[in-house]
Amino acid sequence: MKKIVPVTFLLLSIQGFMFAQQGTVRGVVTDQSTGETLIGANILAEDGSGTVTDVDGSFVLTLTPGKQTLRISYVGYEPRNITVTVGQKDVYITISLKTLTINEVQVVADVARNRQTPVAFTNVLPAKIKEELGGRDIPLILNSTPGVYATQQGGGDGDARITIRGFNQRNIAVMIDGIPVNDMENGWVYWSNWFGLDQVTRTIQVQRGLGASKLALPSVGGTLNILTMGIRNKRELSVKQEITSEGKIRSSVGYTSGKLPGGWGITLAGSYKRGQGWVDHTFSEGWFYYAKIDKRTGAHILTFSAMGAPQHHEQRSYKRAIATYNLDYARKLGIDVDVTDSLGNFLYRPKIYDKGIGYNQHWGQLKRDRFNPDAPLEGLSERVNIYHKPQFSLRDFWRVSNKLTLSNIAYLSLGTGGGDRPAHSIRETMLIQDPDSSRYGEIDWQSIYDANAKPTQTPFGPVYPIDNRYSDSLYVSYNYMTRQHNDHIWTGLLSTFNLTPSDNLKIAGGVDLRQYTGIHYTTITDLLGGDYAVDKSDLRNNYDTDSSLAMKYPGDTTRYYYKGLVNWGGLFFQTEYTGNGYSFFINLTSAINGYKKIDYFANRNSGWFWKPGFTIKAGGNYNLSPRSNIYLNTGFLSKVRAYRYFYKGYTTEFADETGNEKIKALETGYHYGSPRFSLNLNAYLTKWQNKPTNRVYSNYVLQPGENGFNPDDPDKNKIRVYADIPGMDALHKGIELDMIWKARHNLNIQGLLSLGDWRWDKRVENLQYYNYDTNEPVNKVINFDATGIHVGDAAQTQVGTSIRYEPFRGFYINSRYTYFARYYSDFTPESTTDEAGNPVDSWKVPNYALFDLHLGYHLRAGKTGINFRFSLFNALNTKYISDAVNNDPYNSLPFNDFDAKSATVFFGMGRRFNSSVEITF
Repeated sequence: MKKIVPVTFLLLSIQGFMFAQQGTVRGVVTDQSTGETLIGANILAEDGSGTVTDVDGSFVLTLTPGKQTLRISYVGYEPRNITVTVGQKDVYITISLKTLTINEVQVVADVARNRQTPVAFTNVLPAKIKEELGGRDIPLILNSTPGVYATQQGGGDGDARITIRGFNQRNIAVMIDGIPVNDMENGWVYWSNWFGLDQVTRTIQVQRGLGASKLALPSVGGTLNILTMGIRNKRELSVKQEITSEGKIRSSVGYTSGKLPGGWGITLAGSYKRGQGWVDHTFSEGWFYYAKIDKRTGAHILTFSAMGAPQHHEQRSYKRAIATYNLDYARKLGIDVDVTDSLGNFLYRPKIYDKGIGYNQHWGQLKRDRFNPDAPLEGLSERVNIYHKPQFSLRDFWRVSNKLTLSNIAYLSLGTGGGDRPAHSIRETMLIQDPDSSRYGEIDWQSIYDANAKPTQTPFGPVYPIDNRYSDSLYVSYNYMTRQHNDHIWTGLLSTFNLTPSDNLKIAGGVDLRQYTGIHYTTITDLLGGDYAVDKSDLRNNYDTDSSLAMKYPGDTTRYYYKGLVNWGGLFFQTEYTGNGYSFFINLTSAINGYKKIDYFANRNSGWFWKPGFTIKAGGNYNLSPRSNIYLNTGFLSKVRAYRYFYKGYTTEFADETGNEKIKALETGYHYGSPRFSLNLNAYLTKWQNKPTNRVYSNYVLQPGENGFNPDDPDKNKIRVYADIPGMDALHKGIELDMIWKARHNLNIQGLLSLGDWRWDKRVENLQYYNYDTNEPVNKVINFDATGIHVGDAAQTQVGTSIRYEPFRGFYINSRYTYFARYYSDFTPESTTDEAGNPVDSWKVPNYALFDLHLGYHLRAGKTGINFRFSLFNALNTKYISDAVNNDPYNSLPFNDFDAKSATVFFGMGRRFNSSVEITF
């Protein structure tokens, strides 16, 4: 026994000495093109030891001291050999692998690459999406990106919006797998159409500025590339269940076959959601489906994909005065229930006030069986969106030779649906105004229904629903529910060639063809107690001969019926040269837009109007060292205005020609990257000339001598007039910074800063107003001066930080803090000038900060993985205003000032959570 003790002690000492002499190498393996982490990559050291990357692409390897060569390999990627020096301190490395195969990421989606592409960009990878999105709309996860401001607007599911560098999403190119999705008529992006897309998202890349896309896109503020998952190396099945603090549930399933015999591969995904939102009466229900089928044959890769998200959700569309939501918050801003001027004179008192920041004025209750006291009340919303926009694509990637590849993508989008709206706007006087009522602030649907159903005295005056001009026995509905249909058929073809004459030179070019038809009409859905409605919009009818033609019933088309046609033809060319530590590119694009409008009610056809545009972009990158580089890019964009700006209201008459929008941009940046610390710093300058704005409306009284003046009936001289502002100029400049520090192998600290200075530069004098009904000029002009005032609708200062810590393997805690400041409320140009004619900034929203918390745990049992995730948004329950409009034309207040009392707002959402469980087989 005595001999055993020294021997044991000696063995333990030798073992301890050996471990003391070993070092640790920690690293992450990523895709060179997208930055996506690679799961299951092999790392093999020359001494024979090895490991594989885990679920977040990371690995830990213990090696003997000295120089060691590691071989990193992954199926479908070029293997790499990396030499590291192992010592007593941990070594951190990041290895990026280059794919061996052609894919849509490289050929079509124009993904920017570190140290090569001279643009400012941020990659949002699947791990972050899964950890932080928490069932929200995709734009909201991008608030951790410099220069981005995203909100949920009214709070409806899918109603999010995003701005980049002060430019809204009409001027941000959004693409899914390289296919553009901005609306062809107005440029907007409706995120409700893409519910469930996060389930199959491989990478989201945000390119700020004109971006790296070869296509002629409206990327004034930036480009948002959403890349979906392809066929993975191994078969995988996942099931996920989510629930929110409001009780909304979402169930999801995903399957990928891996690489099947014969070169086949299949990826399928589906999701279902149902429940109330955080804002009052914002119920939503939706499905999501996704399918991708790959076939590899010879030098070709054929891919068919289909995705869609049929859904319906209640909305909160219009902002209201601050006191309507929260009286205490309003008082802190100097606003009381009774609004007075500086002398104490009474100005205004809102009909509805202090309803809570989740108040939704678009909802009420109705008892259709009025004479049955036991009949239930039916909830009825005046703002419901119903839509389904499936998208199909067929792709062929052909490696003609080692130097030439061809890509062809044909796609089809079929949109059906629209929004439910009343025929006549629900005004504030139509809301229940008794503060003691349990239904205070709701729409008084009952009075509207009763007025349609029988002669009655209503809060809106006496109503006699029988109109002898049309019927002696049927009741006419004076207000009723309609559905505004916005269907479309969109086809497109993207054809791209990529030629590599040498290792240094790349040449690419192709065509971008699109054909779009939007079909817009309104149908009656609910007469609300009456028997018919009266509408004389269809000018093809002779109502004097047959008055019954004006009688409309559920299902009939009413108010308007027209088609908007957009044809697009684009050519693009790009050359890129890469030398020893430097690279540069030149991009040229041209596109011609064709617009046509067919009004079926007016029996008119505008004919085609064609307008060309073009883009010139160039940039260069220089690698200062193996870890740092600088870049510079510039560009000029002559952008054709969107379809919506080319017509006078609902007519087929073309608006006055004002020329293309002109955008000049300059950007420079610096990047430093090491295994433990990475930093990006950039500055930008964007000059936007001839920016279109919304039409300006006003009231007017016709004067003697003007066309349409009625000397016998003064009320008929009160008309609606409009003016089209020829175009605004603006200058956007700023600096952006983002960084990440891997303080330890289990501790990451990130930071971001964005400081913008975005201002208008325009003065307009004697702009003519026109009669809204006849398009004839009236004796009224508009003058305003917007010179030097700040651009509104986005925060010009953004500061953020996050700390992600893994106290033990599989468990993470991630806290994120984001601060927004210098948010000037949105406004219309004519409201920028005070009575003395001086330009005045719109009201500046109070600064605010949000704190989010994310927790998760990954557990593996054999081949089964289980992920528990929990996200707490706005954890401190901060009360803040996320969206504001100064002197809102859609909710006019009885004064036009530049302070809080003149603003209508949406409050941001309070504290809420999302929890989920995901099982992967």
